[in-house]
Amino acid sequence: MNQNTIQNQKIPLPTTTSMTDQDFITDMLSTEKYITVSYSIAEHEASHEAYYQTIHQANNEASQMQRTLYETMFRKGLYSLSPTQDTQIQQSYQQHSTDKNQLPYS
Repeated sequence: MNQNTIQNQKIPLPTTTSMTDQDFITDMLSTEKYITVSYSIAEHEASHEAYYQTIHQANNEASQMQRTLYETMFRKGLYSLSPTQDTQIQQSYQQHSTDKNQLPYS
């Protein structure tokens, strides 16, 4: 494991051609990410307040499920994070600032 990687101890998983628990939970997380993006778009385009509220509630529930799946994966060592160097943060900030200044209403 990379010395700078932030990760809990990975739980032992079998290596098979069948889907493992890690495959299933990774698929679930990817699906929840897709669902929340789709709900977000629908939420912003809802033409009726009651419809908006229904989608908003579903989006909140999907977002909570996404967070729960992420936390479970991280706790079980199935999701790792790598710290970012200050120079990378500055470069990203500079790029976004440049991009923002190119927008017509910045």
